[in-house]
Amino acid sequence: MMTRGFDTMLSATIERSSRALAAAVLAALGVILSGCGSDPDTKTTDAPLAECTGGVLEADLEADALTGPGVDPETGKLRPPPEGSSYTVSATYGVRRQGDAVMERHLQIFGAIQAQLASQPGLLAIQLGYSPSCGSGRTLAVWASTDAMYDFVMSPAHLAGIDAADELLEPTYVVTHWETAETDGITLPDSVRRIQAFGDPAR
Repeated sequence: MMTRGFDTMLSATIERSSRALAAAVLAALGVILSGCGSDPDTKTTDAPLAECTGGVLEADLEADALTGPGVDPETGKLRPPPEGSSYTVSATYGVRRQGDAVMERHLQIFGAIQAQLASQPGLLAIQLGYSPSCGSGRTLAVWASTDAMYDFVMSPAHLAGIDAADELLEPTYVVTHWETAETDGITLPDSVRRIQAFGDPAR
């Protein structure tokens, strides 16, 4: 498992990849906001940023269903991996910084990322969540393999967003990934538990 801010011994290459994957939070946030028609700079409460962390599931989290080619359309459940293999699951959490300039920059960078996610090879399923009170976005993605995940992370469209993560996200953003063959446990609450178990960097 790899989580931003939890291991000071991570190599520069791994840290760079972590920041790249973290930027996907902004893509998810853009999708959610455009879908619900919310004002991106308006929160429903004045919840302090310190109370909005990756390791605590937001009470008002609004989440789409897990969707993608790996989901059985009849049952709505993720198909199990081939026998003897496992999936790689990635989870991100982030709060977009406020301001029109940030939103404009977000739209410039992550439109291409959103389009790429729609047809990314190896991406089996994705779930997006948004908390109006915290202004936070979460992603949960299921990949055929770790290599498939990094193919997306290091792709040209996504590389364009690597260096913008710190500019566009509050410093509490979190990235983690793990491998599992147990599809029933691939949920947003489980991703929150994993972030919490390894120490939320906002705490």
